[in-house]
Amino acid sequence: MPRDLTVTQFAIATACALFAQTGAAPAQRAPQPIYRVTIVSRTTKAINYGHRSAPTNIDFRGTPLLPSARGSAVVENKGGTTVINARFEHVAPPWQFGSGYLTYVLWAISPDGHAKSLGELLLNGSDKAKITASTDMQSFAMIVTAEPYYAVPQPSDVVVMENAVRPDTVGKVEEVNATYELLPRKEYTYVRDAQVVNPAKPVSISEYEAITALYQAQNAIQIAESQGAGRYAADRLAKAKQLYEQARAYPKSQSKTIVSMAREAAQAAEDARAIAVKRAEQERLSNEAKQAAEARRQLEAAQAAARSEAERSRRQADRARAEAAVIAQPEIASPAASPPREEPPAPASRPAIEARIPPDATDATRANRARLLTDLSRAGLPALDTPRGVVITVPETTLESASAMQSEADRIAMALRTYSGIRIDVEGYTDIGGEISRQVTQARADAVRSRLIAAGLPAASIIARGLGNSRLVASNSSETGRAQNRRVEIVINGDPIGARAIWDRSYTLARKP
Repeated sequence: MPRDLTVTQFAIATACALFAQTGAAPAQRAPQPIYRVTIVSRTTKAINYGHRSAPTNIDFRGTPLLPSARGSAVVENKGGTTVINARFEHVAPPWQFGSGYLTYVLWAISPDGHAKSLGELLLNGSDKAKITASTDMQSFAMIVTAEPYYAVPQPSDVVVMENAVRPDTVGKVEEVNATYELLPRKEYTYVRDAQVVNPAKPVSISEYEAITALYQAQNAIQIAESQGAGRYAADRLAKAKQLYEQARAYPKSQSKTIVSMAREAAQAAEDARAIAVKRAEQERLSNEAKQAAEARRQLEAAQAAARSEAERSRRQADRARAEAAVIAQPEIASPAASPPREEPPAPASRPAIEARIPPDATDATRANRARLLTDLSRAGLPALDTPRGVVITVPETTLESASAMQSEADRIAMALRTYSGIRIDVEGYTDIGGEISRQVTQARADAVRSRLIAAGLPAASIIARGLGNSRLVASNSSETGRAQNRRVEIVINGDPIGARAIWDRSYTLARKP
């Protein structure tokens, strides 16, 4: 005789049944499945069962998410295979953690963090469940998590129970920490409009299992679609939808067939999701490789053009010097010519002292420097022209964002693409002193150097140094000042832009009479 569900279970089950019959939610608020793999970790105790020849009893205890839950298991090693017979009680329905959680899954976690599903916990009308499973693991922990469907490949962080050693456990128990990865709660959900249900009568446990299985299958299909399965694994997704529709078409009396086909649909949808994630990642890596190759090609072409222009300028300068040398040569006197007349010496005067102009302060280098400053400004990179070189200051907020830092590095590389022989000093600064400040600033400078290299700049021309708090630009008495001192400065110099700022100039000095 079928067992009946409680009123709460009946309300949720009937809502699931109505949803399965009506299909998608109203158009004005379509269901939005989300499946973002943001990993968190957790540590629990793993037990070594490999050396045992007799069954061992262990307990399950509820976590703070479900403190009233309890369970026990008999674990036995049979010829390299570990068999688990477990019972659970006081396990409240999973949807209390969110509408996307429809079932519980028992997991085995190896000491190195590998998670393996041991099966789904199917609750009866008394909030109890039992399961028999096996695994080839010898040392492992066991946990129970709430999940959107039974075929998920990785446990969520809604951990409701964990294994615990009993006081009467016979034999030696070897415990090790098993650190494993979890999908964060609320990272995958299925949102639907609330439906008011007025129950007329309870549903049997078999009908409830069929309704829940259909809902899990639809959850799995929606999650797969959100991950691009329609593009990357269309055949598997179509197969999952076909199985789901076939399961819905069966009469309620064939609940076992409905459950079997719905579970097959959920598994097919999970396969489609996994394939889509893998192919999307492969496509992303391929696109990044193509973009990097194109960027390298453009950089090499720009460098070749710059070298060609530099060589052309050198030849023009050599030709101009040669012509000037010819003009400056004295005429050779004829043998019959009279000796030149000696001019009287000029009156003594106070000589002028000319300030020496650095050899690289030519019009070409000053023009290059001015053009570089303009290019950096147009790229949204305010730069300061100093005697040290052209300085770009990277604030702490940009350093903490990988995408923002890479974007800035790409713009710097684009502005420098036409200059051959540029040198770059990456200097890290902070607001604190001591040896730790050197380590912190060196790490930040190294990170920025890596971004510049990734953007296409030659590694040999970039030097990174951590300078601690050796050059404060603001007072440390306020948070604003301390934030200004936590920075990285990118100093650009080299022959193409000279060693003098464009605002600098030479002076003629004369002695006072």
